[in-house]
Amino acid sequence: MSKKIVIIKIGATGDVVRTTVLLHLYANDEITWITAKHNIAILPFQRKNLKRVIAIDEVENSGILNEQFDFVISLDDDFKCASLASKFKTIELFGAYIQNEKVVYTSNANEWFDMGLSSRLGKQKADEIKWENNCSFQEILFRMLGKTFNGEEYLIREDVVSKGKPTVIGIEDRAGARWPTKMWNQYQQLAEHLTKSGYEVVFFKEREHIKDYLQDIGDTSLIICGDTLGMHIALALKIPTVTLFTCTSAVEIHGYGRMEKIVSPHLKDAFYKTEYIPQAVESIHMEDVLKAIAKFKKL
Repeated sequence: MSKKIVIIKIGATGDVVRTTVLLHLYANDEITWITAKHNIAILPFQRKNLKRVIAIDEVENSGILNEQFDFVISLDDDFKCASLASKFKTIELFGAYIQNEKVVYTSNANEWFDMGLSSRLGKQKADEIKWENNCSFQEILFRMLGKTFNGEEYLIREDVVSKGKPTVIGIEDRAGARWPTKMWNQYQQLAEHLTKSGYEVVFFKEREHIKDYLQDIGDTSLIICGDTLGMHIALALKIPTVTLFTCTSAVEIHGYGRMEKIVSPHLKDAFYKTEYIPQAVESIHMEDVLKAIAKFKKL
């Protein structure tokens, strides 16, 4: 008998994409996904088990809080999301919720949330655990849910296809304002080198519709980027990726056998810091990136 399941995962968009691996785990169940409005268009609506996607700001008026569920998976530890998780009528709750006006989380979710901002162990210990972690997000998530990760792929909207020409390489040189250290300082020089080697280089830009951004990536045969949404989209579309890690965890990202990771020698100096750490960026050299690209392309 199928279960009624709620997944609460709001942002960032790249984190929503990687969480779609859960759709494999609950293939025979009925899933309602709560997310930010701008993330809705990225989810795989043709999946039979994804019954509903509701924007978090529309939950109160949707009537869903009057329904009975079997399982709520609450993966964001901010107050708004944890408060919402606490309102559902459910047999079982996993993850973040509210207790005594404070964000807490279920004990079976300790492995992930102990590394986060709401860690019961305090920020210093949380940061230490995150630095020492050697498992991908998917491995941790599946293990907490009593499952084993076996390389289950990301799932995004089905009307975007990977059809990139072998000569087209994409570069995502942008990053969110929160993470200025994610932006490498030599992308333009890299593009010039690749152009001289006979490749057409495309710099991704903001698009009015998320589908167009996804298809821009789908039209390439390789992308070079930081730990960004573009990286997750490339992984979902099975496009080889060279990723530069300057301030976030490289081991947390499962590369599905088609990613070359370049980790800054000064990663620890910048680890999850929101101010710009120049040495973490500048210590990644052009030859490091070209060597990684050469695993996929002739230069």
